[in-house]
Amino acid sequence: MSVDVVSVDPLVDPRWLALTEAPGAGLFHSRPWLATLVEAYGFPIRALIAVDATDTPVAGIAYCELDDLRGRRIVALPFTDAADPLGASPDAFAAMRARLEAAGQPLQLRLLDASWDGLAEGWTVTKRARWHRLDVAQDEDTLWSRMSASMRRAVRKAERDGVVVRPLEGEAGLAAFVAMHRTLRRSKYRLLAQPPAFFDAMRRSFAAVDGWHALGAYLDGTLVAATVYLRWRTRLYYKFNTSAHESLGARPNNLLVWSGIRLARALGCDTLDLGPSDDDQPGLIRFKRDTGAFESELRFLHWTPPAGVDPKAVEAGRFLGAMTELLTAPGVPDDVVGRAGTLLYRYFA
Repeated sequence: MSVDVVSVDPLVDPRWLALTEAPGAGLFHSRPWLATLVEAYGFPIRALIAVDATDTPVAGIAYCELDDLRGRRIVALPFTDAADPLGASPDAFAAMRARLEAAGQPLQLRLLDASWDGLAEGWTVTKRARWHRLDVAQDEDTLWSRMSASMRRAVRKAERDGVVVRPLEGEAGLAAFVAMHRTLRRSKYRLLAQPPAFFDAMRRSFAAVDGWHALGAYLDGTLVAATVYLRWRTRLYYKFNTSAHESLGARPNNLLVWSGIRLARALGCDTLDLGPSDDDQPGLIRFKRDTGAFESELRFLHWTPPAGVDPKAVEAGRFLGAMTELLTAPGVPDDVVGRAGTLLYRYFA
């Protein structure tokens, strides 16, 4: 099949919207997600769309062409768990791939659909991760029984200890989540957190389409854990989770995921998408497996142009890593850590 490849703005072009209605499309192809990235970070998001002779879209891929202190590069997409190409045409994918490689810039892509692997010859798999999805179409008793015995015991313990789950509402609720998330990223992982503007943009983008469903777990009236769930069409996505270390014994995160399963059913969703877990996070992988979820693999792919990698980009990456170590060290004031995330986080794309 002969196709033409056109570059479009996926936030306004109806051909991208048509592709997001096709099988394989999900949250990270949606306009609310793309709008969140544009508003929070100012990224110039584009999409390549392969069209046939009648201008009907047959395939597409969204990406950002970045040019900052880490050099020029193409990322599909920044801060996005996975953004597989849409469509099922090998010829169209080959045409889009040629267009991307012609830019002569390093290319980063995350593939969840294994059917694309044979078309990515010459691209290097730099990392692998687990991905979990749970079918929630069954009745609640069946879903409860499919969870591991340890997960069920943890949910019951949270209930006995008085943990209560309710919506995380308003700006105050979001601010409490952001503060706890920043503390967890710093103390457990020595990483900077996303800027508050990112979460605010996400809340507004998804609330506009009834897709924002953040839940908080409270113990004696105090927020001890929270999960940001995002709904897109027939799936509910477990997107961000955070908790206070001193309250983990009450098992609030187990109750939050069970509450997410019940929420997905109440919203009429058929799937709870639990998203990716790095292979060096065995505890998180076990936690998701304990829900009875199906596991697949996420692959991080990289293409290096013939000219090679800009040495200045490598140097900038080392600099950002060193700055992160300094800024997340014990004793650095929390407001400094927060401002550092606002200033620097975009460069980790």
